[in-house]
Amino acid sequence: MTTQTWGPDLGHPDTYRDGVPHGLFAELRRTRPVAWIEEPPSEGFAGGPGFWAVTRYEDIVTVSRDPAVFSSHQGATFLRDQRPKDLAALQQMMLNIDPPEHGKMRSIVSKAFTPRMVQGLFASVDAHAEAIVSGLEPGAEIDLVEQVSAEMPLRVLADVLGVIPADRGLLYDWTNRMVGLDDPSYGGLPAFLSAFTEMFGYAAEQTRIKRAHPTGDVWSTIVNAEVDGERLSAGELMRFFQLLVIAGNETTRNLLTGAVLTLGEHPHQWDALLANPESLPSAIEEVLRFHSPVIQFRRTATRDTVLGGQEIAEGQKVVLFYGSANRDEAVFPDPDRFDITRNPVNHLAFGVGTHFCLGNSLARMEARALLGRLFARFQHMRVTGEPERFRSNFINGIRRLPVHLGPAAQES
Repeated sequence: MTTQTWGPDLGHPDTYRDGVPHGLFAELRRTRPVAWIEEPPSEGFAGGPGFWAVTRYEDIVTVSRDPAVFSSHQGATFLRDQRPKDLAALQQMMLNIDPPEHGKMRSIVSKAFTPRMVQGLFASVDAHAEAIVSGLEPGAEIDLVEQVSAEMPLRVLADVLGVIPADRGLLYDWTNRMVGLDDPSYGGLPAFLSAFTEMFGYAAEQTRIKRAHPTGDVWSTIVNAEVDGERLSAGELMRFFQLLVIAGNETTRNLLTGAVLTLGEHPHQWDALLANPESLPSAIEEVLRFHSPVIQFRRTATRDTVLGGQEIAEGQKVVLFYGSANRDEAVFPDPDRFDITRNPVNHLAFGVGTHFCLGNSLARMEARALLGRLFARFQHMRVTGEPERFRSNFINGIRRLPVHLGPAAQES
């Protein structure tokens, strides 16, 4: 089998320093939709064996719906290869488990994310949104991430996990250190490793408390749930706690920030939303398509196969670039146009297939509650500077976004 390398190193975090390189991905979709990417050594990285970059919507759906051929477990879902000890630990996380074992774990966890359970969180989600927005000072210049986007999912996540308000900052700190491995401002590898130690110790204590004294929160439901008389093991619970902390925090935080940033870059669309607030749900879906919070996840080929006309060898890495799929011309007419009336928006921001995000309904609920109140109160708010982005090949993240709130609605 011949393998031709293409273009820039899509695994290097600096490739995304100015955001997702949509021009590069558009070229790949046109010329080489399943492209071989080398992984040369760089600072702090010894290099890797290379991977197949999958950039078309149809091919990403094919891979996602065939876990027997494209495994989440074999090499886990991180783009870079892990040390054997770390890989063994990661393989306990639901995100890195294939059927049929994945189905068993998901059946336990899904008890906490039924429509009834999620809807039961509506009152507290709405109350958190009201408290955050009413606490903002009209006319102030704020960092949207610190005061709004990060605060909302932290409050909701604390409710989900039964965490006391004083401990919310721990969840935020652990998330930044785990996701920010490639971002030196978060302390690098030592801070990354210590975050796991601290978080797993905390999760074990929370599990002990919830099993001794069950409550109505999601974490209590998970740790006490049984399927065929079995509960999740201690290792599985720690890894699921990790998944909830990251997914319940990062995705929603960057959805909220991405919505304000993207609307700020498209003022006519912002005006249209303010004139028709009922279009907020469709606007959120378009933000998820246009500014996908997750850049990529990895799979590993379990046997020789063919994808999009390209031969792939057993054991090779296959990396799914969701932001590229969400700009695929074959699925979305004029894909680089941001249009809050686009309908339907069949984006892949929450994945597809076996690992479709369980918390998608909660993330959408948070975004509707927070953005609805924010835009209603501060109709003249505007972005006043460039976003400060995460250094990451995984999360399309923003660390800081300066925003001027303008007057409150009643003062306009």
